[in-house]
Amino acid sequence: MIFIAQRSFLIVAVATILSFLYMPVVSAHLQRRHASRRDTSWSDAYTFLSAHNAIRIQHGANLLTWSYTLADAAQSWVNQCEFRATDGQLFDTSYGEIIVAGSGDVSIETAINSFVADEADYTDGSDVLNHFTQVVWKSTTELGCARNTACNGIFDNGGSQTLVVCLYDPAGNVIGEATDNVQV
Repeated sequence: MIFIAQRSFLIVAVATILSFLYMPVVSAHLQRRHASRRDTSWSDAYTFLSAHNAIRIQHGANLLTWSYTLADAAQSWVNQCEFRATDGQLFDTSYGEIIVAGSGDVSIETAINSFVADEADYTDGSDVLNHFTQVVWKSTTELGCARNTACNGIFDNGGSQTLVVCLYDPAGNVIGEATDNVQV
């Protein structure tokens, strides 16, 4: 049991270090771009990217890179505070998407953990695809996410709610391609 814990720690540590290798690219892109108040911050972009990559490396998938095209589209959607699929309304092309909402200020880490909570529901080689399979889909190369912590009325319980949207390119969860793209 200790060996498994040490191995898991080592995998996460390596994933974190490898994520740092991509940060100069993300950082340079962020610094060249004039950020508006609503853009995903450098810190949030890093957190989204490193959380995804830590999970992906455990499942044999390459590290993702940050896409401001995807992040801007995700931001457009979370600004509407609508907890539903975009159904292609924002895009000329098909992106993979995961949307999560929660009461209060939902952290990025909590959102990403909820994305992969359905890992146990996936059977290796199955075409029953879910949020987890999109996160670890091997042919996906780019990620863009956004979070809005000031959505009210998503749920009937009142108070502030958070909406998180992550978009993936190329889209994962393609029926018939899971065997080549998902490693559990």
